[in-house]
This record gives sequence, structure tokens and C-alpha cells, in this order.
Amino acid sequence: MNDKKRLMDIINLIDKGKKVIDIGTDHGLVPLYLAKNGISDDILATDISEKSLEKLKLALDKDTKKIIRTKVTDGFKNIEKSHNQIAIIAGMGANTIMDIIKASMNFAENLDYMILASNINTEKLRTFLSENDFEIINDFLTYENDKYYDIIKTAYNKGKKLSLAETYYGKDDIKNKSKLLKEKLEIDYKKNKTFKKDILEKSQDKNALIRIDERLKAIEEIENIWKLES
Repeated sequence: MNDKKRLMDIINLIDKGKKVIDIGTDHGLVPLYLAKNGISDDILATDISEKSLEKLKLALDKDTKKIIRTKVTDGFKNIEKSHNQIAIIAGMGANTIMDIIKASMNFAENLDYMILASNINTEKLRTFLSENDFEIINDFLTYENDKYYDIIKTAYNKGKKLSLAETYYGKDDIKNKSKLLKEKLEIDYKKNKTFKKDILEKSQDKNALIRIDERLKAIEEIENIWKLES
């Protein structure tokens, strides 16, 4: 797992002794690590694809078979609620994560917490969580295979309202002035300035301009916060 930075960042957010549901487990790398390292002794690995689950089943030995169960299902459907239960939803876009939570809102609210990982439209996910009274406990960037991923730990417990900066970028990285966020802000600023110039020259798409201006304003907010704290 040394080459799986994103998965290790997810694992490091999991408290020992939790009952873990891994949604969209694919090869089951997280369940296998949790089981083999004594972090959880009750793991349900799910996927919408039986073929994907077969990869995990082949990797199970007599010890991990006692800990890891598998289930073909869509999201939280047909999973039994329990106490001390958490969920991981990773390896998919923010829209898919939101659809999974919306389809089983009562189940999601009952969880001790969820760990979510997305690399696209995460501002929409943060807004959705806030509007539905999920507190964002941790929220930070990780980087793997030339991609930035947002990792969020969240629980049903009304938290504070997010600022524009916190909606677009993780609160932990803003607070810690992370090097990774500084790199991403530079990339996003240049990219969105270019997008804006192209739109103004070619299409005048007002909705796109609003979204771009909002992100640029969020970047400016963070830069101002950091200047004040210098």
C-alpha cells in the first residue's frame, strides 16, 4: 500500500474497532488492509459489479474470510443498520456520492461517520453535506497518479456554515496552509482565468462565467486569509 497514498489517507481516518462498509470496493484493497492490520474485525465490502467483487474474493484467505463479507448492491441498498458503523465511499465523482447518500439518507444519518473521496465537483458535495446537516470533520487534499483528490470525513451533526473558500477547498488545507493546496490554487487560478477569457471571446455563457468567478473569488479569499495570518 506504500504506493497508494489516497487509500492510506482514507485508512488513517478510520478509528480502530469500527464496523466498516466499503461502498464500491473494487479490488478491496482498503478492506484487506483493515482486516490484516487489526483495524476492523467486521467489514462489508460492496460493489454494483459481481465481477469486481470476484477480485476481492480471490484475495481472501481463511483469516480474512472471517472478517470481510462481500455483497453485490447499489450504494447502501439492502444493508442492515448497526451501531458503531461507518462507511467509505471512494473512487467515484461527487455526483455519484451524493446520489448514493440521497437514496439512503436515513441510513447515512445513522452512521457514526462517512469517509468520502472525490476528484471532481467536490464543491457540490460539500454544499450538499452542509445543506443536509452533515458536519465536515476533516477535509483535505491528497495527490496520486497525477490527480488531486479531496478526502472528507463527515457525520450527521449540524456543523457551522461553510465559507465560499471552504466550499471550494478543504478547511484543513486552508487552516494548515498546505503546500498541496498552494500548488492546486496556482493551477486553478491560471486555468479559470484562461476559461474566462475564452468564454468572453467566444460564447458569453453567463452560467459558466458565474461558476468561474465564484471559484476565483474563493481562491482570493484563501490568499487574503493567509496574508492576514502571515
